[in-house]
Amino acid sequence: MALIRSGLVLAFALVAMSAHAQYPLEIIALKHRTVEQVLPSLQPLLDQGATLSGQSGQLFVRTSPANLVEIRRALEAIDTPTRRLQILVRFDNAAGSSSRDLSASGVISNRGSYAEVQARDAQGAANERIDQRVQVMDGGTAWIATGVSRTLPERRTLPGTGQQTFVMQEASTGFAVSPRLAGNTVHLDIAPQREMLGARGTMQSQRIATSTTGRVGEWFEIGGVVAASARNEHGIATSGRTTSSDSQRIWVKVEEVRN
Repeated sequence: MALIRSGLVLAFALVAMSAHAQYPLEIIALKHRTVEQVLPSLQPLLDQGATLSGQSGQLFVRTSPANLVEIRRALEAIDTPTRRLQILVRFDNAAGSSSRDLSASGVISNRGSYAEVQARDAQGAANERIDQRVQVMDGGTAWIATGVSRTLPERRTLPGTGQQTFVMQEASTGFAVSPRLAGNTVHLDIAPQREMLGARGTMQSQRIATSTTGRVGEWFEIGGVVAASARNEHGIATSGRTTSSDSQRIWVKVEEVRN
C-alpha cells in the first residue's frame, strides 16, 4: 500500500508539472529591487510544479493564471523604491554620589560642659552623552566608529632582535547596523560598542549585540546597566553614609531620509 501511495503522489506531481509546463512563460521586469531581494518572498507562493527564476532584473515565471495574479500582487508590495535611512545611536551615561558625615565633640569640666555636633554633606553628579549617526539603505549594512589611541610607558623587547617597542592602546566607539523596514516598523540587527581609556593602562568597554524592533522616528532603548550602592560607617563619635549610582544606557532611533 505504501508503494502504491508513493506512486500515486509521484504521478500527481508529474501531472502537475506537465500541466504547468504547458502555460506560457511570463517575463516580469523589476523596477526597484533585485532578483535576489524578491525571490525568497515569492517562491513560497508558487503552486506545486510552477517555476520561478530570474536574472538581470527580470523574473521568469511559468504557472497558472490564478497563481500568476497572486505573484504579481505580492510583487507590487515588494518591488518598491529602496528607502534611505539614518540610524542614530546614543550612549547615555550618568553617575551620582552623595555623602553625609556627622561628628560630635564636647568638654566636661568644673567650669561647665558643652557639646558640638558637626554635619557635612557632599554631592556630585556627572553626565556624559555621545551621539553617533550613519546613513544606510533599507536592507543594507553600515558601520561607523571613532577612536582614540595612546602610547603606554611600557616597553617590550622584540625577541631575537634586541629592539624595543612601545605599547599602543586603542579605544573605539561605534556600531554596526542592518535595518529592514516593514511599513512604519523597523527591524534592526545592531551591535554598538563603547571603549574608554582609564588610568594606568586600563580600559572599560560597553558592548551589546541584539536584534530588536521599533517605530520609525522614535527613540527606544536597546540595552543598559544600572548599579547603586550604599555604605554606612559608625565610630565612637562619628557616623557617615555614602551612596552612589551609575547608569549606562544605549538608545537608537531610525529616521527616513527624504530628499
